[in-house]
Order: sequence, then structure tokens, then C-alpha cells
Amino acid sequence: MSADLAVPQLGEGLREVRIVEILRRAGDTVARGEPVYVVETDKSTVELEAPFDGTIERWTVAPGDVVAVGAVVALITLPEGVVPAAVAPRLAPTIPPRTRAHAREHGVAEAELARIPATSGKLMPADIDAWIARSGTPPVSAQDQPLSPEQRRLVFRMRRSAERVIPGTIAIEVDYRALEGVRAAGAEPSVVQVLAHAAARIAAGLPRFRATLVGDDTLRTHDAVNVGIALARPGDELVTAVVRAADRMTLDAFVREAWRQMREALRTGDQAGDDTQLLVTHLGREGVLDAVPTLVAPANAILFLGAPRADGRARVVMTFDHRIHNGAGAARFLAALRDALGAPAP
Repeated sequence: MSADLAVPQLGEGLREVRIVEILRRAGDTVARGEPVYVVETDKSTVELEAPFDGTIERWTVAPGDVVAVGAVVALITLPEGVVPAAVAPRLAPTIPPRTRAHAREHGVAEAELARIPATSGKLMPADIDAWIARSGTPPVSAQDQPLSPEQRRLVFRMRRSAERVIPGTIAIEVDYRALEGVRAAGAEPSVVQVLAHAAARIAAGLPRFRATLVGDDTLRTHDAVNVGIALARPGDELVTAVVRAADRMTLDAFVREAWRQMREALRTGDQAGDDTQLLVTHLGREGVLDAVPTLVAPANAILFLGAPRADGRARVVMTFDHRIHNGAGAARFLAALRDALGAPAP
């Protein structure tokens, strides 16, 4: 027989985790207590063990997925005759198709069905009616739609960042026309690529801008600067394309690699990792002049480039992690960036 391998409860109030790594492949035999996959919670990274002996039949998740606590991540074939205590009959009532149809007609979301008590082993239309009578008729215009996997990953990272990062925000003005006037030997750079390349070169000389924070008390300084460029996908999805070792590249090499990674990120999804130190975003096409960008850890800073004003100036706004940088250090970085991009025209 097969048993479900589910995400255990790892802490009070924890609702979901991100799958970091699959340690054993389908077809592998595992023993109880052997680490089989790694998850990331809001606070730490944890190796999770097999709760019983068996053979992994198949995984239902992949690295990067965000799943709820209690969700099934794999099926394990048990040795013949073994029925571990962890494998118990599911007590949730079955939901016939006519009950689901009845719920839709009355505006009850699919996600609500599991919360409605059943008077028998099946959830019946009468149970739906009784629940509506007790709680009030839900609006028929409401419709639940699950977030996409990319958006769920972003929400997970943003919530984790909100719990850890102490943000600070400062801004400068630059000459937008100088950004537009930059040329490379190969493909023509976008203004955000010019900004990202300049930021990487400056970060190379400022060790804290090459760093990420491990926990709350360890600064990990990397040898190279990895820059993420925020991209919008259809459906208002946000993904990040990453150019690795950007500080070691000429502008021409950076632009070619940036275009390549941007195309790949739009096709396959987010590329940001634990060693992505800087993020860059731009909403110039939408005419947005100013914004306070949201920093997503482990990056230590994010730069927002605004659209040009009539006088040719544009704002560069930086949100930085105050656990890593203080105001003076952040100001030095922006001053160097302003000098590199050209001071605003008088």
C-alpha cells in the first residue's frame, strides 16, 4: 500500500513552507528517520525526515514550490504488510459533484467546503443550506481563484522579509538623458540595465553592498555582485532576472547577459537566490515618477528608477536593509551612483 508524506507542523502559527531541495529521487528506498527533503520556514531551513520505511513512489512538489503545512509532498510505497500509525483513514467527508454545483450556485467558494460540517460521511446540499442559514448568504459575485505558483513564492518571500527586514529609504536625482544616451558595442541597453550595471560596479567597492545577512547576527560577504532586475509577466506576475558577477562585466557583456536572463526569467520564472544582493526595478513605461520599492530579503537593497520629468531629471529611490546598512553608508552608495550616472542637469 501507499502512504502520504506530508509536511509536518514545524511551529505554532506556521501555515506554509517553501520546498528548497529534494534529497531522494523517485524509486529510492528510504528508512524511517532519513532526511528526504528540505524546507524553508519564516525562521529557518529544516531537513525533514521520512516518518516510516518505504520506497518513494513519486514527488508531488518541486524545489521552489510553496505548500501548506499538512500538504502531501510525496507518495511512499510501504513494505508489504506494514501499516504505520501515521497512515490513518482520512476523516474529511466526501463532496459529491452535485454538492459542489449547489455550492457554486449559492456563491460558496470551493475553499469553504472543507470548513462546512457534514451530518454524514458526505457533504450534502442540505449541509450547504444549513451553513448559509447560520452564517448568512455569501455574495454571489465573489469568486475565489488560487494565486499562481510564482505569486505564492513572492508572497512567501515578502512575508518573510516583512518579519525580518528593518527598511530605510533614501533618494537622489539623476540625469535621465544620460541613462538614455549610453551605448554598448552589442545590443542596445535599456535604462534599467545601465542603472543595474552602474550599481553593481559601485557595490564591488563597498563590501556591505556585496553582503547578505544570515540569521540576525552573521554578515556573509560575497566575492561578486549578483543583480536582480524585476520584470512583469502577463497576469501582473512579478519575477526577477539575475545577472551573476555583474560587477566583473563590461557594459557590453552585462547587457548581453541581462537580455538573455530576462528572456529566460519571463519564460521559466523567478531566478532570485540567497546570494542576490541588489535588486533594480523601473516603471518608466507606466509614467511612474516616484515610489518606495519593497525590499525582498536576502537582497540588501533595491533601487527604483522613476520616469523622467519634463526637465530631464529622474528619481532613484533606494530601500535598504537597516540591519546591514546605516544611513551614511547608504548615502555614500547613492552619491557614488549619482556621480557615475551623471548629476542632474541644472
